[in-house]
Amino acid sequence: MSAEILGAMGLLDPVRSGEGKSRICIIDVESTSLDADVGIFVGGGLMELDGKFSWFYSRNPREEPRALGNFLEKISGYQVVFTWNGRIFDLPFITARSIKHGLRVERLHTIIHIDLAEFVKNNLKLARNDLYHVAKFLNIKKNLNIEGLDIPKLYMRAVKGDKEASLAIKRHCRDDLEVTRKVLKKLFPLVRVRHQGLRI
Repeated sequence: MSAEILGAMGLLDPVRSGEGKSRICIIDVESTSLDADVGIFVGGGLMELDGKFSWFYSRNPREEPRALGNFLEKISGYQVVFTWNGRIFDLPFITARSIKHGLRVERLHTIIHIDLAEFVKNNLKLARNDLYHVAKFLNIKKNLNIEGLDIPKLYMRAVKGDKEASLAIKRHCRDDLEVTRKVLKKLFPLVRVRHQGLRI
């Protein structure tokens, strides 16, 4: 991305621009399927670098447009978004479900996105690049009581009124984000070097 474009978006290096750093967050999406024409948006989590967590949840399928719209609105307040495998799942899934519901998804695509899974693959020589393996390599604990594949079953229970199932989904998303945040903290010096044009 050229310096002219970064400058127009207000994302130039603060040393050169004299302005503050970009607002940064990490996002994660929970869904009933990996494909947006099959599953729905169950919930979206957003975590700031200080660990502050926000949760946007569809209590039932009818609430998906509201929850997704609120999630998009929250994300739009940031200039840089980190994900784990977000380029192949989270962003395309949000985009598809948003278009289906007539939501303004274009604002999502004006934000700088850095996929940490891709970053690890391109910069670290590890046997695997899934979040659990990378976290284990970096001595970061990951809760494995619930995995992404468990979400559809849990959501079916939650829609029927099972509050514990609903909380389990939220806890899983928060754990994924917290682990991603800790991985990012370890990688941040390298990320800054590899993305010198960004105000991060």
